[in-house]
Amino acid sequence: MIGRRGVLAGGAALTVAANQQAAAADQPDLRFEVMRNGSRIGHHAIRFRREGAGLEATIEVDIVVRFGPIVLYRYLMQVREVWRDGAFVSLESETNDDGTRHRVKAMRVPDQVIVDVSGAPRAVFPPNTIPLTHWNNQCMSRPLFNPQDGVAISSSVIARGEASIALADGREVRATRFSLIDDVVLDDWYDTSNHWTALRAPGRDGSTIDYRRSV
Repeated sequence: MIGRRGVLAGGAALTVAANQQAAAADQPDLRFEVMRNGSRIGHHAIRFRREGAGLEATIEVDIVVRFGPIVLYRYLMQVREVWRDGAFVSLESETNDDGTRHRVKAMRVPDQVIVDVSGAPRAVFPPNTIPLTHWNNQCMSRPLFNPQDGVAISSSVIARGEASIALADGREVRATRFSLIDDVVLDDWYDTSNHWTALRAPGRDGSTIDYRRSV
């Protein structure tokens, strides 16, 4: 079940709603350096292709944690996400989470979002549900499902306000921070053009994972 969502502070909810469609329509390609306790462990890249009213996002995540030459953990993910006229249409993803594999197919029909996951029963969500792929700031105001395993995310969102955040090259930009709490615990930042700028989340082992945008 989707559960509760969206505790947006003050006027931030209105700001997000007003800029959601613009953020999706004028979206540059993005690349992030993935850091673990300050050391680089991989990348997360998103390429966009526009055709008429359609927008296709191709996502690639490649993360490796090593101890010297020994691989301790490997994470690979590929996603194809389609939007049209500012609305979610479909998603296909394949993930290898350190040997555990997932395949997800999701599609929005007029009155629901249908999610099929390999080895699991079909899930049906409300029609305004979208995947938590972060790049679109609609993730801060809509019901969500996990693009890795197709599971609904029951989290609240708190707008923390605007501050400076570092990019991969050391430059700083102004961005608004949003915190997800409960099922998913992380912080996302969006710059003044509403483009995804940074992420911070706790790792499974208690480490700190940071995304620093390089493109």
